[in-house]
Amino acid sequence: MPPPFLGAVSVADLTPAGAVAVTLDTDALEESLRNRLLKSGVVVAPAATDGRAATETTAPTRTVRLRAEVALDGAEVPGKALARVAVRMQLDTRPSDAPGAIDEQLAAEGEKTYVVAKGGSAAATRALQQQVFATLADRVAGDLLDGTLAGLKLRNASPASIHAALTADAGELREEAIRLAGQRQLHEEVPRLLDLLTNDDEATRDAALGALITMKEPRAVPVLTKSRSLRDRREMRKIIEAISLLGGEEALDYLSFVAATHDDDEIRAQAAEARQRLLRRLDAGH
Repeated sequence: MPPPFLGAVSVADLTPAGAVAVTLDTDALEESLRNRLLKSGVVVAPAATDGRAATETTAPTRTVRLRAEVALDGAEVPGKALARVAVRMQLDTRPSDAPGAIDEQLAAEGEKTYVVAKGGSAAATRALQQQVFATLADRVAGDLLDGTLAGLKLRNASPASIHAALTADAGELREEAIRLAGQRQLHEEVPRLLDLLTNDDEATRDAALGALITMKEPRAVPVLTKSRSLRDRREMRKIIEAISLLGGEEALDYLSFVAATHDDDEIRAQAAEARQRLLRRLDAGH
């Protein structure tokens, strides 16, 4: 399926009156975001019959539009200042029910400290502030959009590309690759997903667990039973539910053990209920 056309890209400056002494160049930020969209390959720029870039009304079929809202804020003490930028975006497809439609709501914030020269002119200070805020807004908005576009490209990527993202150091792209490995039933990635169950990052652990549950992978059970202390109540609640969904004799044994021996009444009750649910599913399957 060919990529959709790029439609309208708009940036609204929602900076409260008097918050900062600079004005956001929305035209420049719109152009930067438009270029990032086109460079990603997620969308293409249509051309009208007269050679001009087509607008959203002239582009046929699927069109992706981006609407961004940016707010600036800052603080200043003698010799030093802080710039803050908050960005919200809506990236969506028209019509909304088109194949492969996008509907992403995004938000991010960023800040930067900078030095204000003592004794400098008001014009020089204003020019410095303008540059700092413009650069920060472009970085925050650009990084937010780039990460989302990378995830969108990954949804249609080859198993090799998903594997490459899975083996990356960290980040939202790896989490998206984990989710896709489960969704696409990429069983060759199970060893990597099992390793990620013991990752230091909770979001990564949870994503790997979700993928393995989607794949109904029983090899996750022994890893889960050994990866977290029985005294970690927060993790225990997640593990009990996951093990009951994965099933198997080892899952039953573990749930029975926790229901009988754990020192927390709530954890024992949750394990007992999960064991009963698993038994009912096993009986229904026979």
